[in-house]
Amino acid sequence: MDEGSSFDKFWPGSLHVVGKDILRFHAIYWPAFLMAADLPVPKRLFAHGWWTKDGEKISKSLGNVIDPVELVEKYGVDQTRFFLMSEVTFGSDGDFSDEKMIFKVNANLANELGNLCHRTLTLVFKNCGKAVPSEIGQYTEEDEKLLATARKLRETASDAISTQAI
Repeated sequence: MDEGSSFDKFWPGSLHVVGKDILRFHAIYWPAFLMAADLPVPKRLFAHGWWTKDGEKISKSLGNVIDPVELVEKYGVDQTRFFLMSEVTFGSDGDFSDEKMIFKVNANLANELGNLCHRTLTLVFKNCGKAVPSEIGQYTEEDEKLLATARKLRETASDAISTQAI
């Protein structure tokens, strides 16, 4: 291939994501074809699960296709991301319904996150003169442990994402 070409830039793929129903072809035959053509094989292969809607297989002929743009327009980008990351575990099957989406957003984002914000603001109101402190005192040992854990979070999440362990 020409050096600097799109092929040269993007191949071999570091991750080849396929549907679980076509795993055999992409794990056995496709690499054999590539090796026969003296081309490098993908570095990693991952088979994702199926996503169903209201318990049924998604298909154009059934008319139950899910348009991600419509999901974002209807529920919001953060709510859609949250639902997909929490309800459709990578590698497992997942089911979508409007009822599940609404329940998940209300139960987790509105109730639990809202409750956390309310409790935090109440603590600030009661214990910090009704304002976020402008001066921070000396960190305790517990503070340092919490900060160290938080500093490692990006690396931990990045490692999990790179191995599809999310």
